[in-house]
Order: sequence, then structure tokens, then C-alpha cells
Amino acid sequence: MGNEKRKSKRMKIDVSIKLNLIKNTKDLSGLNTDEMVVDLVNVSEDGIAFKTSEELKLNTFYDTHMVLWGKEEFDTVIEIVRMENTGEPKTLYGCRFIGIRPSDKLKITIHELVEESGLN
Repeated sequence: MGNEKRKSKRMKIDVSIKLNLIKNTKDLSGLNTDEMVVDLVNVSEDGIAFKTSEELKLNTFYDTHMVLWGKEEFDTVIEIVRMENTGEPKTLYGCRFIGIRPSDKLKITIHELVEESGLN
């Protein structure tokens, strides 16, 4: 993908998380307003990427309960900022964290350090 200009390193992860739409938009047509489960692809200090067959809109917000690496958990709000579909049944969505506590961001940082050191 060329030279990436990311502030945070992405770490691959293979878990499912639940999303709940925050109804902050007037146009909910075509959006799933029920809780949905998506497949998390990667995580960084700044956000997540996941795949789903649900159709989501850019600039929509979701409450989510994150369970990372089997033990670290936290609640946060995400915003859909990117979508990419290459003809597959599931679309890849990129999201940034909107409401993440510093202590929860630290959990991601610690895991990144452990992963880089090879101690995991």
C-alpha cells in the first residue's frame, strides 16, 4: 500500500466484537439498528478494522465492548472512517476510537510491546 503515514502500529487479531449503533443521525434508512457481531481484523492505539456483511455508513458511530487477546476488555465508541470492498461478501471497515480511556489505550500499547519483544 505504499508509504503508510500511520501514527500507530496495527496488530492482527482474530476475534469477534459486538457493535451497537449510536442513533446520532437522522437518516437511519438501510442501517441495521440491532446489535451486530463483526470480525475484528486488526487493532492499534488509534482504532480498529473489521469485516462484516452488514452495510454500514461512513461517519456513523457505534458503542462496542472490546475483548482483546482473550483477557483485556474495555468499552469504547468508534467512528466508521473508511470502507473497502474488493468484491468479497464482507466489507472491510476502518474505524477510529472516539471514546477510549487512557488506561484502555495503555492495554493496547502494552500488548504491542509484549508482541514486539517476543514474550507472548
